[in-house]
Amino acid sequence: MTTAIVVIVLAAIVVLAVRAIIKDKKNGGGCSGNCGHCKGCH
Repeated sequence: MTTAIVVIVLAAIVVLAVRAIIKDKKNGGGCSGNCGHCKGCH
């Protein structure tokens, strides 16, 4: 039973992280690989 709860919690964290990444990409955030566009490149 505790294993199932831990798996559900971890799955929820992963889903929230993926949703945040997708939302960031849709809003133009993140690195696009164009260093002329963003000033925070590697």
